[in-house]
Amino acid sequence: MRRVIKSPVFMDGFLVSTKEYWIVTLLRTVIVLPLLSQGGFVLFMLIYGGKHASRANLVLSSVAGLLCLLITLSAPFFYGKRLDLPDRFTTRYGPFILPMLYTLLAWIAVAFISGGDVREIGYGILLFAPLIPYFAIAFVMSFFGEYWALPCAVVVSQILFTVMFALGTWRGRRFATRDNKLAVPALSCVAVLGAVAGITTAVQYYSVFHPDPEREVREESKYHYAYSQAGEYHLFFEVGNEFVPLRQTPSLRLEHDRPKLDGAIALWPVYGAAARAIYVKSENGAGRDDRKEAVQCTNTPSAYERLISGETDMIFAAAPSADQQKLAAEKGVGLTLTPIAREAFVFLTHEQNPVKNLSVDQIRAIYSGKINHWKEVGGPDDKILAFQRNKDSGSQTTMERTVMRDAAMRTPLEAEYHSSMGGIIRAVADYRNYPNALGYSFRYYATAMNTVPGVALLSVDGIAPTPENIRNGAYPFISDVYIVTARPLSENAQKLRDWFLGDEGQQLIVDVGYVPIRPPKEPG
Repeated sequence: MRRVIKSPVFMDGFLVSTKEYWIVTLLRTVIVLPLLSQGGFVLFMLIYGGKHASRANLVLSSVAGLLCLLITLSAPFFYGKRLDLPDRFTTRYGPFILPMLYTLLAWIAVAFISGGDVREIGYGILLFAPLIPYFAIAFVMSFFGEYWALPCAVVVSQILFTVMFALGTWRGRRFATRDNKLAVPALSCVAVLGAVAGITTAVQYYSVFHPDPEREVREESKYHYAYSQAGEYHLFFEVGNEFVPLRQTPSLRLEHDRPKLDGAIALWPVYGAAARAIYVKSENGAGRDDRKEAVQCTNTPSAYERLISGETDMIFAAAPSADQQKLAAEKGVGLTLTPIAREAFVFLTHEQNPVKNLSVDQIRAIYSGKINHWKEVGGPDDKILAFQRNKDSGSQTTMERTVMRDAAMRTPLEAEYHSSMGGIIRAVADYRNYPNALGYSFRYYATAMNTVPGVALLSVDGIAPTPENIRNGAYPFISDVYIVTARPLSENAQKLRDWFLGDEGQQLIVDVGYVPIRPPKEPG
């Protein structure tokens, strides 16, 4: 007489119907076994504890993980060896093969829907339901950005479970079925789908989101190096950090009560050079150069936060975003913007891209998601990889306000998002599918402060972003650069702001590489 199985987790007993066999086997294959295997992974991580763990912890965690893996692989083996199994191939192996086919088809579907990015699983959790029991490895792979391993881990484990189950049936002398010949088309289908999924992922990994290892790593420009040093050590007053020198000794010299400065990275060469020339060195009681405490270079979002909170007196940046204006209003602070220079907002692509010009409407359509392929704008039949910056950065705010206006920007893929302007420029140059990349930045930062070989600036409506076209207003996307203040200025802060608006300050703007608000008079 047949016994009813007590629990889906148990490995012995007999099933009374094909329906129960399918239900129990699917539960084991899709949920129980993955959870057991993830238990080994979790045990390893918990016991090992990271790179500073002791050798004993490494051994113990490895033993625990391997033991859990052994139990996981033994489960389908004994399951196939001891049960009274269905005698048809499709009935017996269906609960193993169907989840495998489902995962592979979902993998391929997501890759095609997202244009080659397997990471885009937001099209519906049902597509990647098999990933849910693999939460531990999914979390770790997501943390390290190795998203390609998620569906791969699912398929590999499903194959292992199937193989161990088949070995169990062989050891229990139950390997043969009435239609074993169906194994050939079933396995062929799995192999073909696996190859398609693997090739899709390889193309994505090596052609879309993987930097070319053969391209040299480029050094940062001298200004970017000076910024990075100043961020922690404030070395920009020291000899060796090169800034554009003033043409003459400045008429303004500040030894005490120096205004505290901060701002965007792209404007560091401007206010860094001014502070170095205008702020007079005075030794405090500890023998430190107290000029270093008055000047910082963070970035646009941090600079606005520091200005609004009162940590700094003036910042050099693009106009504030809506969120930054809201924060100022919540703090009861009014932002005053004083333009000191003009700058072009430019679009970048690789020099190998045959597209050299985009219209304003085309740019808006690309970043709103209406245009997705270069062929739609006269280029090759490649998907446009449109990079974006982080929220509240100067370039992202300018993009939304000056370029997009009322049009909403599409949500970027994770690989299309960069938190630094240097990152977005290097990404445009370094990705192997050169014609695919599109990014944006400010002209000065891209052409003088962080130059990267292989990047070309696009014309917009047939007009190149040259200083002349910025000066005469012909280029479509021109934005002012501001000194931003939030509170009544001290006497010295007022003097410094006025100095930037005078001939000496405007000449520094020109010498650094920006376009001045007004042409400075040559010193007589």
